[in-house]
Amino acid sequence: MSTATLLRILDIATPVVAALSVVLLVTGLLDNFWATACLIATAAPAITSWVIKDRLQGTTKGDEPK
Repeated sequence: MSTATLLRILDIATPVVAALSVVLLVTGLLDNFWATACLIATAAPAITSWVIKDRLQGTTKGDEPK
């Protein structure tokens, strides 16, 4: 799987998981434990995408330690 494909999947997964989390929280189907798990599941794709993009920008700019 290429990096571009992975980034597209992560960028799509973030709002989908966030919307699902909001729907489940509003309907009251989640207790505190599962609400925390949904919060982590919502943040994970966004953080992963951010880290990959940051590393790609660092390698193209030549920001390597000397």
